[in-house]
Amino acid sequence: MNRLIPLCLLALIPAAAAEPSPVAAFKAEYAATRNGKTLGRTTIELVDNRDDTWTLRTTTVGTAGLASLAGLDVVEESRLRWRHGRPETLVYDYRQKAALRSKRRHGDFDWERGEVRMRDGDSDARYALVDGTVDRHAVTMALVADLVRGTTPAPYPVAAKNAIEEIRYTGCTDAQVSVPAGRYDTRCLERRRAKRTSTSWFAESAGWLPVRIEQVEKDGTITLELVSLQKP
Repeated sequence: MNRLIPLCLLALIPAAAAEPSPVAAFKAEYAATRNGKTLGRTTIELVDNRDDTWTLRTTTVGTAGLASLAGLDVVEESRLRWRHGRPETLVYDYRQKAALRSKRRHGDFDWERGEVRMRDGDSDARYALVDGTVDRHAVTMALVADLVRGTTPAPYPVAAKNAIEEIRYTGCTDAQVSVPAGRYDTRCLERRRAKRTSTSWFAESAGWLPVRIEQVEKDGTITLELVSLQKP
């Protein structure tokens, strides 16, 4: 679906049947570092809303260094549904609070109209959705879902600031990874861009959740390492 659906045809289109999540609910805590120095703690959790939707929530709190002094507090949320074994975003929200800089992003995904409205700072954009669109926060769940189902990760349509972007992950060197939560055999996937490389190590024994996430930029490296994992 690459264009808006005329309103007069909406009544003829059956509502998408609810699907179970291929990823079980969880709560994972990670130690966050920047260039090897403690930055804070990040918690990622997937919650069943009991209404055929799920909430993916990531919170980061600065506990040391400049992040602590600045009162860094970041919350990112995606409300999702599942279709064909992959997530689709319904609502996206990002809030960053800090002493010197605050940010806010919000996206509303209107699947009946086939349109997303993305507000990012002073930008307020509307553009057409395509099947399987997720926000950038939910890409990790799309990767996990494909790994759970034994499917090769494919390009994902992602709602960016002004348009749908295609995000691709490719394989890298699988390895045994030691993190505070233990030692894991992992599958490595990465995304390379001009100014940034994101690499994640996913462990089957952890339900294919990432046990280590690394983002390398020009001015340094941010790393998340799994500390604990809870499955309700």
